[in-house]
Amino acid sequence: MGRGLGFKQRSRNNINENLIEKRFSLSSLDNEESPVSQLLSNISLEDIRVANKILNYTEDIFNTNISDSKIITLSNHIHSALERYNSVLS
Repeated sequence: MGRGLGFKQRSRNNINENLIEKRFSLSSLDNEESPVSQLLSNISLEDIRVANKILNYTEDIFNTNISDSKIITLSNHIHSALERYNSVLS
């Protein structure tokens, strides 16, 4: 994640390492069949960005550190809430 990281980028383009603010990755022990991999494959990058902003804001307001693993939980919550909202609209 990083501001402007994907701006005017296409798949397979190299990314300027200086623009990267945070990296999220699964452990090498995880595989594509793991529940976490399946969960993350359904969550949009925008949901992850929103969760990251919320967690950063919370850290600033409460002057504390929140585990980076919480981004997965919050991203999933945001994704699920948006799916429920969109299903009501249709």
